[in-house]
Amino acid sequence: MKKMWQRLGLSRYQADERYALALSAFAKKDMPGARAEIQAALELLPRHAEYHAALGLFQLEGKAARQAAAAFERALALDPYDMLANYGLGALAYREKNWQSAEQFFLTALAAKPDRAETQYYLAMACHRQGRNAEAQRWMEAAQARFAKAQDRRQRHCSGWLREFAKLQALDAAAAT
Repeated sequence: MKKMWQRLGLSRYQADERYALALSAFAKKDMPGARAEIQAALELLPRHAEYHAALGLFQLEGKAARQAAAAFERALALDPYDMLANYGLGALAYREKNWQSAEQFFLTALAAKPDRAETQYYLAMACHRQGRNAEAQRWMEAAQARFAKAQDRRQRHCSGWLREFAKLQALDAAAAT
């Protein structure tokens, strides 16, 4: 028989409170505090994909790639379309220069949350690393537009890559003739 607090949904409420504390600690760059709070949330609600994905993010920020991957994979086992878990595994694959795997994770992350400029940016970079610069240019243009709409200074970084992609495509076109 479930405990009374579980039947009343109090574990979810308490878990969400701990999750909010974890995010607050993360925002303050208190990584030990963030990890402790997310672990407490997971003890209360272990089958919540978002909590596992957040733990993965905290591990990734703490340069613990193996632990981050394990947390992201647990999140995807619970919800295959969790945006953060797919994005995190994409970032890990990108760091490992596994461009195709990174691209697939970023595509799934983008499907889950289509308005993320960061995801479009990394899709552009994964395509570029695979030599598909025309496709990279399209993704980078989309990322730049989203960054510009949000008045995010990263749009200037996109501009630099767009110039580079144009140069590479011109070289490819010249080599083909």
